[in-house]
Amino acid sequence: MNLTKTLAKYFYKKYITTLLYSLFISTVFVFIIDTAELSRRISKAGDGDIILAIKLAIFKLPEMVFEIFPFIILFGSLATFYNMAKSSELVIFRSSGISIWKILTPPILVVSIIGLFLILALQPFIAFASAKFKELEARSIRGQVSLITLSENGLWLKEENLENNTYYIIHSLGMDKKYGNIENVIFFNYQKNGNLLRRIDADNAKLSRGKWALSNAWIKETEETVYYENYSIKTNLTIDQIQENFSPPETISFWALPNFITIAEEAGFASQRHKTRFFNLIIFPFFLVAMVLAAAPFSINYIRTSRTNILIFGGIITGLAVYTLSSVSLAFGSSGAINPLLSAIITPIIAITGSVTVMLYTEES
Repeated sequence: MNLTKTLAKYFYKKYITTLLYSLFISTVFVFIIDTAELSRRISKAGDGDIILAIKLAIFKLPEMVFEIFPFIILFGSLATFYNMAKSSELVIFRSSGISIWKILTPPILVVSIIGLFLILALQPFIAFASAKFKELEARSIRGQVSLITLSENGLWLKEENLENNTYYIIHSLGMDKKYGNIENVIFFNYQKNGNLLRRIDADNAKLSRGKWALSNAWIKETEETVYYENYSIKTNLTIDQIQENFSPPETISFWALPNFITIAEEAGFASQRHKTRFFNLIIFPFFLVAMVLAAAPFSINYIRTSRTNILIFGGIITGLAVYTLSSVSLAFGSSGAINPLLSAIITPIIAITGSVTVMLYTEES
């Protein structure tokens, strides 16, 4: 028997209301915790600006809510199924001949639509906010002055000149990350007010031991150009910093990731983290469905047992296990230990298969 239009509408409303309540509580909680933590870090860095802490927390909030959204779905599903079971609504549905699969259809459709909307429409905004957060955090808390970006025009670095009160803009088409070499490189040396002091063109620049070692460098200041076979520039950058900090995956929108991955590989950079992020975003709606199915057996089984606390606790532990497995598999994918696509799909497959198996067994028994 199918859900009637009235029952389906009632279920949709009840489930969405519970999800919105869970989302609100989680968002407020995360914002308060982040504001307190960021305020502590700012104070430790020598500043006590609460306004800065709030600004940072606002920029960080979208990504944090996105990260915990599977838990919001889990708790919202647990609460919805449990309340309906406790009030005997599920008993009435089941006694009317409505199967568990028909009951699960509304929440599965809801989270699928939410997941698609998050990835296709909201994720670009989330990525923008994350980029702003990381930029502001680096400048105001960690005191980092280096800026590393990658575009179709190649690699761009910005860092402070350690020898005077100026800064460098460094451009190259790519980098050999194994040896720290960049070829056909240009160093633009600017004053703080933006005036160009000099331009350095070199065939090659090698990053090692706190300096850029330039080969065949031409230095142009005013109208004079001087040639140096070897020339060095002090730096705080390391090869690992360049590899790890240029355009973190969470700061790139879903739509821009494929092109960025291509550009990164052509420039000689590893793209495992970005590939893993891209596949994880594609799989995200299925992961939300997995959280609904993980919650269902524990909540719905309240009909057949009075061990309420044990069942709810079991649902939470199962959800935590699914989330932990996902985090571990994605970490392996980002490190290159396993295929990025496999790291993204393995957890939803295991969670959905396991949950469906449990419910099939419950239905038969």
